[in-house]
Amino acid sequence: MRVDDPTVLDVLRRCMVARIATLSSNGRPSINPLYFIYLNGHIWLGTADWTLAARNVKADHRVSVLFEVEQDHADHRVLRISGRAGVNTDQKVQRLNERLSARKYILTSGGLRNYLTNFRLLLPMHYYHAQSAEKGLPCVIDVIPEQAEFLNDDR
Repeated sequence: MRVDDPTVLDVLRRCMVARIATLSSNGRPSINPLYFIYLNGHIWLGTADWTLAARNVKADHRVSVLFEVEQDHADHRVLRISGRAGVNTDQKVQRLNERLSARKYILTSGGLRNYLTNFRLLLPMHYYHAQSAEKGLPCVIDVIPEQAEFLNDDR
């Protein structure tokens, strides 16, 4: 199935968390949940270059990304998109990813409500991001999809 199929695009639009499956340099698998955006046929996952996901992508460009629509309990489909990925630390890409992620995750009625409900967590989050900046650079894992498939489709 192609990534531009309307059913695939519908899941990508409604899904909030992607789970990226990567392989280390010695072949050990890992799955990491990350926020994502879908832009111009690419899947961008925001993280930092020192994380396991980014290190694994640098070691082996083959990835699979799993998507489930978390807020629709009637939709039990799991979408798997397989492709090749790279780690991008370009500042322009970072700023674009931050703007688009803010639009998707914060600048919505549910996002603002969640942000205000968890306002007390802003200081610990700021501290975490400051420590992360000392370890390495923010990055985008840029996935170029090659294949899409639903692992289970009860409909």
